[in-house]
Amino acid sequence: MDFMAEMAELALASRLRRLSDIYWQAVTAIYRQSGVDFDVRWATIFVLIARQGPVAVMEIAERLGITHPAVIQVINELEKNDLIVSAKSETDGRKRLLTLSERGQAMLPRLQPIWDAFIAVNSSMLAQQTHNLLQSLQEMEVQLSEKNFYDRVQDELKKTTTKS
Repeated sequence: MDFMAEMAELALASRLRRLSDIYWQAVTAIYRQSGVDFDVRWATIFVLIARQGPVAVMEIAERLGITHPAVIQVINELEKNDLIVSAKSETDGRKRLLTLSERGQAMLPRLQPIWDAFIAVNSSMLAQQTHNLLQSLQEMEVQLSEKNFYDRVQDELKKTTTKS
């Protein structure tokens, strides 16, 4: 049996990471096989800019629930690869507004069929599950937004210390 599965709750983060690694490796291979010069790390930010642009860096961080430095790192890579362009906001000169470049726009029709295939495969796999993974993830994220994992563990440790 899979030892991480045996560890159950203790290995939750490791199992999520392993699942993520499986996906990232496959997606990377699919992009390469398709001849699309695109990095899996760029996808969520690229899609957000494509669907909503022009969009500010802080708004991306807030919408995706990731750190500002993580957004900046991906944005820099997207700009370096000429997939997005930035311009200062007309209303607030401190803000950079991001949009797809001409190259980014031209790449969308090549990416969309791949993404449609990802959606179809994931939908099929989710439909075969007893419990919907996406719904379960949403529920975990809501719980952790109400009280983070660190604080929950600290509270649990205090209970153990109090009982001793």
